[in-house]
Amino acid sequence: MINQAEYKSLPPSQIVPRLVDQGIYLGSESTFYRVMHKYGQQQHRGRSQKPSSKPITNHCATQPNQMDVGY
Repeated sequence: MINQAEYKSLPPSQIVPRLVDQGIYLGSESTFYRVMHKYGQQQHRGRSQKPSSKPITNHCATQPNQMDVGY
């Protein structure tokens, strides 16, 4: 069910209520997460980009109204 086109970009927290609204109950959200984990499908789901880590920048002002960026 979670691999169908209409649900493939949704997390279980949105899939389960939509199915219940249609009168279909396959399991709880935790059951969906357990099954997804078992089959290696518990990765980022959705149209937004995955979170990315960016390097921390250090800023140092040496004079008024000046910003020196040091890496």
